Formats: sequence, C-alpha cells, structure tokens
Amino acid sequence: MICLGTETTPTDFKADYLELEALKQKLADHGLEVLGTHQVAGSNDYTVLVYTCTEFKQAARLTGRGFIAALRILHNGKDRELVVSNPEYYMRAFLQKDYTEGMAKPVNDALAAALGSLAATDDSLKTKKLVKYNFMMSMPHYDDFARVAKGSTEELCKKLEANAKDRIVFKLNVSEDGSSVLYGVALPVEIEKFNETLETMGQSHLLPYTVLIENGEANILHAKFYLALSFPQLTMGEFMKIMSVPGDIKDSFKADFQ
Repeated sequence: MICLGTETTPTDFKADYLELEALKQKLADHGLEVLGTHQVAGSNDYTVLVYTCTEFKQAARLTGRGFIAALRILHNGKDRELVVSNPEYYMRAFLQKDYTEGMAKPVNDALAAALGSLAATDDSLKTKKLVKYNFMMSMPHYDDFARVAKGSTEELCKKLEANAKDRIVFKLNVSEDGSSVLYGVALPVEIEKFNETLETMGQSHLLPYTVLIENGEANILHAKFYLALSFPQLTMGEFMKIMSVPGDIKDSFKADFQ
C-alpha cells in the first residue's frame, strides 16, 4: 500500500526483482509505455528503464513542466532488485504549484499493480519542501534551467540527433504539434562515473539526463538542483567530491548542439 500526502515523501521504492524483459512486459500490461533503456556508466549490472504514461504526458504539456514526461526504474542486476522512482516525489518537485493532491495516484497504483509490493526507501524529503526545493540558500530551484542552445525546435533536434545519435536513449514529443520535445541522452561514461564516486550506482534516478527543446531553447535541469533532489541523503561534503560534474554535464550538452 502506498501512502500519499504524508509529512515526508520517499524518493523511491524497492520492488521484487524481475528479469528486464519481464519488467518491460509488466509495465506495458498496466499502461506504462517503455521509452528506452540505459546502462549506467556502461555497467551491465545497472540498467535504467525509462517509461511514460498518460498522466505524465498530460502534466508535461503545462508551461515549463516538460521534464515530468518520463520517469525511471533502475534494474539492479548486481543486487537483484528494482528501484522505482516515486512518481509523487518527482511530480511534486517538477510541477510545483501545478501539482494537485492525488495527481500521482494513478501512476503509483499502476506501478503497484505491475510490480507488486513497493517498499519505500529511507531517502525522502518533507513533502511541503518539494514545491520550491533547493539544496540550500542561493542554490538553484527547479525552474532555474541551464540553457545549452538556442534555435528552432527543428534545428535543435537535427543538431542533437546528428551529434549524439549513438547516445540518445529516447525521444518524446511533449506537445501534440511536435514543437516541444524531450530527449533522454546518455552522458559520456567518464561523467556518469560520478555515481561510483557517490556510491549511488544502485539509485541513478536522473540518468539518462534529459534535455527539453521548446520555445527556441534547449534546456536541461540545473545539475546542482537535480543531483540534490535525486540523492537527498548526501551531504555537502559528499557533493564536493563531484564539484565539477554540474559544469561537465552542461558542457557536454552544449557540445551536442554545436
């Protein structure tokens, strides 16, 4: 049983292990569309499965909310477990004032129907803080996007698909007319190895990293926001070990749009 609207909201859940193909089928059987898979830092042990659904797509059409179009499940072959990003957690953080109570429940229910019992992990944040979350004062919020390119949607999509074609995990039209597009892009392995440094290979909620193309810009979530949101158990000291990573992520995407 998943409890929504409690004082704290868990970042993710753990579920009983399934082989990858069985996991894909279970999700499809319950209305969750698999968009692609990605091996974290090139490891065969940790595969992220990205999915979408009707509720995500509808919410993503709201202005500035396109990043909620897709979420992730980590298939952890090493420890034989599934780590499921909590839809409520990310919908609250990404939709902010546009989130309404119960909005995430259909997705949580579909995940529970597909995967069985979901056990909340210890990682969580106070629910009321998710609306305007930032790691600490002067650090970026959700809508402090990092712009990595400017141009028409057609032009930017063409550049990304030419320069990063071997690293694109999925492409999803956020708007019905194709003017707003979300891509999931694998980062260079040397960047994704920040998970090894942080010992978060068994979590990896934010990979593949997404870029949203709309309104003449290509934007990514600021990594100083997204990493802290995804790994709330980590301290400033631990994040200091990867202090170059936010800039490295932005530079990688900028290069992809050259």
